Amino acid sequence: MDTKEKIAVIADSATTTGFRLAGVENTFALPRQEEAEGKLSELLSDSSYGIIIVTEALLENCDWRLKKRVEATAKPIVVPIPDSAGPIEQSESLAMLIKRALGLDLSRKK
Repeated sequence: MDTKEKIAVIADSATTTGFRLAGVENTFALPRQEEAEGKLSELLSDSSYGIIIVTEALLENCDWRLKKRVEATAKPIVVPIPDSAGPIEQSESLAMLIKRALGLDLSRKK
């Protein structure tokens, strides 16, 4: 039995193409916000996914209930990345996402 968790990407077509070229099989280029939100909700319910990569703009503009669900979910972890328009200032850092999901503070030095 394969226990390997899958990675998914929900983004614009240029970003999903880049991830496909890097070897990520589950990429979804969904230009409409409603479609992307539906796919994100679906993937959050699928226990075979460990990481879901989404554009910052998608996460920033999604329904507040879906945002709360993303924030409350430790697995799969949702990682926002900049889209072609560039980064959004107020997005949560990867270190903070890891701290929330795993309880590890990567910035703390011993």
